[in-house]
Amino acid sequence: MKHSFRLTNAAQVCAGLALISTVQVARANDAEVIMVQGKVEVRDQATGVWRTAAAQQPLKAGDAVRTGESSQMALLVKDKTQVRLNQLSSFQIKQAGDANGGTSLELTGGRMWAQAKQFTVGLLRATTSLISQQRKLVVTTPTATIGIRGTDWEVNVGDDGATVVSVFSGEVAVANDLGEVSVGPSEQATVRNGVPPQKTVLTNARDRVQWVSAVRLDVDRYPDFAQSPSAAPVRDMLQAQKIQDARKHTEAMLTANTGTAAAPAGAWLLASDFALLSGDIPLARSRLDEGQKRFPNDDRFPAYQARAALLSGDTALARQTVESARKRFPESVELGLVDGELGRLEGNGAVAVARFGSATEKAPADFRAWQGLGVTLAEQEDFDPARAALTKAIGLVPQFASPLADLGALETRAQRLSQAQVAIDQSLVLAPDDYVAWTSRGILLLAQGKPEAALEALLKAGLLEPRYARAQLYTAIAWYQIGRDDAALAALERTKKADPNDPLPYFYEAQIHRDGLNPTAAIAAAREAMARFQFLKSLGPIATDRQGNANLGAAYALFGLESWAKRIAQDSQHPFFAGSYLFMAERSTEPFVKNSNLIQGYLTDPTLFGASPQRSKLLASPGGYGAMDVSYRQSDAFSATTASVIANGYASSPIPVAGFIQYEAPQFRSGNVEFNATAPSLITALGFRPDAKLGVFLYRDEFKPTIDNVPVITDGDRIAGTVVRTDIGAQWQLDPKTAFWVRTGQGMDDTVVTSNLQAYSQSYRRENTDSGLRITALRDSGEWTVGAEKGRSSKPSVSLEKSSRIGLLTEINATGEGDNAFGSWKKRFDSLLVQTDINLGRYRFEQTENRSISSIATGKVLSASVPVVIAEDRDARTFGLGLAWSPQSSGTYRLAWQDAMRPASSFSLASQNTAGISLDVPGLQPGGRLKRVRLQGEWELSGRNYLMAFVDQRDIRNLYDQAGKLLNASASLSQYDRLRQQTVGQGESPEALEGTPIIPAGTVRTTGLVFESVASDRWSWTASYVNAKTDNEIYPAVPLPQFPQHTVRFGLNWFAPERWVLRSALTGRTERTTDAQGSNWLDPDWDLSLSATWQDAAKRRSFEIFAARLARKDESAAVGIRGNWRY
Repeated sequence: MKHSFRLTNAAQVCAGLALISTVQVARANDAEVIMVQGKVEVRDQATGVWRTAAAQQPLKAGDAVRTGESSQMALLVKDKTQVRLNQLSSFQIKQAGDANGGTSLELTGGRMWAQAKQFTVGLLRATTSLISQQRKLVVTTPTATIGIRGTDWEVNVGDDGATVVSVFSGEVAVANDLGEVSVGPSEQATVRNGVPPQKTVLTNARDRVQWVSAVRLDVDRYPDFAQSPSAAPVRDMLQAQKIQDARKHTEAMLTANTGTAAAPAGAWLLASDFALLSGDIPLARSRLDEGQKRFPNDDRFPAYQARAALLSGDTALARQTVESARKRFPESVELGLVDGELGRLEGNGAVAVARFGSATEKAPADFRAWQGLGVTLAEQEDFDPARAALTKAIGLVPQFASPLADLGALETRAQRLSQAQVAIDQSLVLAPDDYVAWTSRGILLLAQGKPEAALEALLKAGLLEPRYARAQLYTAIAWYQIGRDDAALAALERTKKADPNDPLPYFYEAQIHRDGLNPTAAIAAAREAMARFQFLKSLGPIATDRQGNANLGAAYALFGLESWAKRIAQDSQHPFFAGSYLFMAERSTEPFVKNSNLIQGYLTDPTLFGASPQRSKLLASPGGYGAMDVSYRQSDAFSATTASVIANGYASSPIPVAGFIQYEAPQFRSGNVEFNATAPSLITALGFRPDAKLGVFLYRDEFKPTIDNVPVITDGDRIAGTVVRTDIGAQWQLDPKTAFWVRTGQGMDDTVVTSNLQAYSQSYRRENTDSGLRITALRDSGEWTVGAEKGRSSKPSVSLEKSSRIGLLTEINATGEGDNAFGSWKKRFDSLLVQTDINLGRYRFEQTENRSISSIATGKVLSASVPVVIAEDRDARTFGLGLAWSPQSSGTYRLAWQDAMRPASSFSLASQNTAGISLDVPGLQPGGRLKRVRLQGEWELSGRNYLMAFVDQRDIRNLYDQAGKLLNASASLSQYDRLRQQTVGQGESPEALEGTPIIPAGTVRTTGLVFESVASDRWSWTASYVNAKTDNEIYPAVPLPQFPQHTVRFGLNWFAPERWVLRSALTGRTERTTDAQGSNWLDPDWDLSLSATWQDAAKRRSFEIFAARLARKDESAAVGIRGNWRY
């Protein structure tokens, strides 16, 4: 952006530095001048003298300002009210209030546009005395008293004193001595002397404030005009701030000159700029139309017509103008630049990059092409070429501010905050009234954890150019971080109007409503975001999300609609979006799938767990936090008390780094079952980003369980041990469409079992090592993934049983190891998604058992058995295919064939779903083979109801011995889910089992129906039925464990007043067994669970009361309470 109102170089530097040093409105001042165009004067109340106004000039209550012809000014009151004055306006600050209101302004003539925070206390009523008593924001004119409730309005006072009040959002009360009216959005009130206020509907409301923009006047933009002798006086007038004189001179040239002396094309373009500056878009278009008639071969005229359409918010007309003109001017640089701007606005980054890139080749000396290319690449997080393009633009026009401001925004996004600071400071030195620079400064301050200062900067940007969507978006974030939800939502509404295709304001709105426990509003916002998901420029703004809440399915999950949430999450899944993995992990019950999703999420963004556990910050912000959690659970069998302390935090400088540490100490006490235990644990995690492309994740957990009176061999056994897991991994993003993941880890479980009743002991030490890598590339041909993994698990076990004379020693050494390579391809063809998966796997298992009898007295081996060796090798070349067909947005049909062998590693970097069908299959062990086919239909009914039906058959073949005992059973050692600090519980999957099934070999066939409904704004309910039939290959007469033939579930969720969330679930199951042999059967029964959770508005405190298994016949009912405090 080129600035024509230049000061001398020395004056520019001094003014810029002074403005930078006052990011916040000074405490001693009541307002600050942000921008001056043309002739603007200020009268000091103390002296009564009118003096020329300047940017960054402080104002106090009682000061008055006035604007001349074709002149404007902007000021920011200390209560954060933004005011913009048009030409020929007279204005005074009568009183400047504080954050609670109390501001009084007076407009005696002219036109004023303003934005203010929305006041939340009561409704303003339009009587002069009451308005004053409420100490909110009041504007007076010669004929009216106006009480402002917020948030966006215009006041126009005519020569006769008549007042016209136009409201664009919020509510305004307008009164005089004869009456009062309340004026809402898109309404207008007119007040004249001797007549009560009259209210009318306002059509095309935004057209009234087209004059509130950041249009710049610059003769040198038009070389054909700048080089003519007639340009010199216009240039001199502009530099002297005599805008009206310059405009009159230019207009005179258009009408006076004819023939060979006719005004050049640039004069017509400059005349359109004058019209745009005054908000007269019809006149601007008229000047462009007339100029095009005179210069039909000048491609700048259709380009500027398209820009005028963009300025008025008519994107369709802008696109139509460009498409039509490009047929005539296919090589036009000007049209290419506008086409690039349109591509950005429409969310088509590839088109924008192509258009700006072509412009750089055709006009390498035009800084606008390089700047547009750099900004577009930065939005796509392609930082290196973006930085190069913006650096090129800066080199071409070092005196211009906006390329430097955009470079600062890029460096902020790339987490190079010191470089961002330098670029932004330099841009504000060059142009203290550049709205892009102030926006970049606000974003930087947010990244530095300074929301108050950021808000000041962003409000200044919004004053200078209210249509700048980026400024409005980050203004919303700043408001939310300082606790002003209403102001944040109002700013998001302005963002939506400025960029209707952008899904980000809806993403953030959904998160705000989730924090506010307003599920239906969150769902509505999530659906709007989903409709615009294709226009998302990059994942950066939503990727810093601790719990995957930015995922669009989170709004449904909050309401207990688990199946619906899963559908939405699958449709918005992205391989480089950490929130996708974390959200799907929350929907998984099988430990391997759950941990695989978690590790992929934390490798994709290793700083997630450093975020605030309180209200969402919406953006990564530095800070340190603490939490304490205490819970108590009581049943007839035993009681459990758990205390936990957590500290976590995030720092953005010198590099982004996050830390997490948790100490938890559960204690179990006997009831009618002899059972006492403690299991203290310590979890630590560290994540950092030494570069925007590289993230590193470190994790370690350790817990030491001790269990007394547990029946392992005898009734009085004691188990004690130490369990440790350590992982390290990284993600390197080669470019915005290609990323590389790598990880390695090891685990150890060292356990000893001793008996208090006889001379017996058993010890074993399980060790796991595993590693993996993966690369994913997004191309026009689809999403491609390849990777490889290997793992090894060893479990030497030694047991010794003693009598008075001899000892029986049993040694069992079991080892399982394997490696596999995997590949996946996914592509969408209009309404059809196709996914194929290939796995090449190998698994080797060997178990050796030795028994010996020795003398206790001498230690001599008296006899030894022949070693018993069990060995099995498995090699598998498997193929998976998935189809997801959505003929309408409200319905999807999925078909998946899954053939996979579970790898030897503790978790995997491979995809854990096939076209939306999760591999969340309980009972599959390392080296086990799964063959599965599933057909599933999903239908959204009228936007408030959801229906899912499925048919599923899975064949599971694990490793087992001749007795049917599993050989390859594994236990998950990692506790990644503890990095997520959950408060309000969510629903349960309709297919969740009562316990983890131990399946040597068998087939499970299930059919099911799930219905979920939003009954009202605060109520939801669910119902499901699952029928299961199983074939037990080892024990044919016994069904597979944990699979009742019939399961029905009913769920009810109520978001009650005062921030209470009440949930209930009733589950009925027919007869089932808990083991594959059928030695333990459970009778048909019902299981009722209830919970009531409360949390405060800041999410600093939460309490939960719960009860489970209330209707069971086995006396296993449990009740409990949990409290959580966050600091």
